[in-house]
Amino acid sequence: MPSTACSQYKDIVIVGNGPSAISLSVFLSGYRPYYAGGTHSNVYLNEKLQKMSPKKSIVEQDLAFLSEGLEGRSSNPVGLLFDALCRPDADLGVDNPSLLEWKFEKEHAIDHVVLGKGKAGGAWQNMDGSMQTLSFANWMELPSLSFKEWQNSHPREDNHAHNGRATIADVRKYYSDFVENRGLQPHFRDQHVVTSIQKKYVTNKDVDSESGEVEPCKCRYKNHPFLWEVRGHCFLGDTGLDREEFCFCTPNVVIATGTFDVPNKLNIPGENLSFVQHSLQEVEHVLSSNMNKKSQDPVLIVGAGLSAADAIIMALKMKRPVVHVFRRGANDSQLIFKKLPAAIYPEYHKIHSLMKGKTINPLYKPYPNHSLVELKEDNHVLIQTTSGGDILSLDALCVAILIGACPDLSFLPYDGRHLGIVPRYTIDSKHNPIHVDPFSYQCVAETGLYSMGPLVGDNFVRFGVGGSLGIANHLFHTKNKCTQ
Repeated sequence: MPSTACSQYKDIVIVGNGPSAISLSVFLSGYRPYYAGGTHSNVYLNEKLQKMSPKKSIVEQDLAFLSEGLEGRSSNPVGLLFDALCRPDADLGVDNPSLLEWKFEKEHAIDHVVLGKGKAGGAWQNMDGSMQTLSFANWMELPSLSFKEWQNSHPREDNHAHNGRATIADVRKYYSDFVENRGLQPHFRDQHVVTSIQKKYVTNKDVDSESGEVEPCKCRYKNHPFLWEVRGHCFLGDTGLDREEFCFCTPNVVIATGTFDVPNKLNIPGENLSFVQHSLQEVEHVLSSNMNKKSQDPVLIVGAGLSAADAIIMALKMKRPVVHVFRRGANDSQLIFKKLPAAIYPEYHKIHSLMKGKTINPLYKPYPNHSLVELKEDNHVLIQTTSGGDILSLDALCVAILIGACPDLSFLPYDGRHLGIVPRYTIDSKHNPIHVDPFSYQCVAETGLYSMGPLVGDNFVRFGVGGSLGIANHLFHTKNKCTQ
């Protein structure tokens, strides 16, 4: 059993405090969606909605039945269902009103805690606020509070983002305000780093013979065979030097940490030198620190995704020369720029035009079909064509290797590898997400362990928050079974 000297009991512990975790906290705090009437363009879904009992919330419905046959940009049916109800026909480019109305029903609240390394909003709190979201603004919203509503009540002197998108600054403020607006603060623990999650089986000594409950944690699920022990440390004060250990025991853990914890690396000589960065935040800090320096050594940026494009935009805005190294050809059909409409994402298409040489900027030099070979202590960089041709050397102010990231699941047994669709391999949102039941979001390999958001392949907020409905639905039905 967990160490009772320091453990606190919670019905649910959520690890991570990004948009997926915040949306789940809304459901667990007693907010419930009801079908508000109206017609959906999907004939089959519309027929099902018309037959539903208006007295039952969506949380109580048969989600497998409702989501059957839905198609879209997510492989998770409940994510598609929740998106279809919140944003009908969003993929057609329309902004139709939601078919849901929300009610606060305190009697349905479930005791829970949300553990996050930083402020509520997760990785969004660490992004450059001047950048725009990839998704439309209303796709960034959380259950029960319209982003447009919030934006209209927070006017600013400077313009909001155009083309229906929002700035990162708006999004992270919306997420912070959301937690306060919905009264979720008592459940959130910032600066809490989880270091271990282990299953602890209940023995006969731990169970009260009359009630069947676990003591002293007082587990509210009778005859539950185990609890999860969630351990870690929290930072005290502003210095970050003092910290305190914490321990929660719970029958249910939700992993919602996202996939931005550990930057991918090239694993080449010199990659750990001080002038090498692996995140936009580090690049921004270096550029800002060197703004007044006259050195004309370029910023060398590696990668052909949106993070690399954002770094290029940032550097050129600061009048810094850029050398751009990427393995693919500039016209490769797999580049993300090929999939983004130019009218909505003009800034990314400008970068793509630079990569192809259609647009010329004296501060920008592309090296398509090239790879970084070695980095030396004197800021000397060696690059080579991917076909193995001649090696080119140059000096760089800094090197930004922006080739994606992966989740840090070191707090789980086996680093969570047993949870993937392909067990024993590293969890990856694109190629090997955590294998969950499509309706409950419970891990196939572990009872009482759930996951949502990017870890299960939903990299867009609009679909990731659908996991909160699936988990809330499963907990509701499980609780009813356990208390009967």
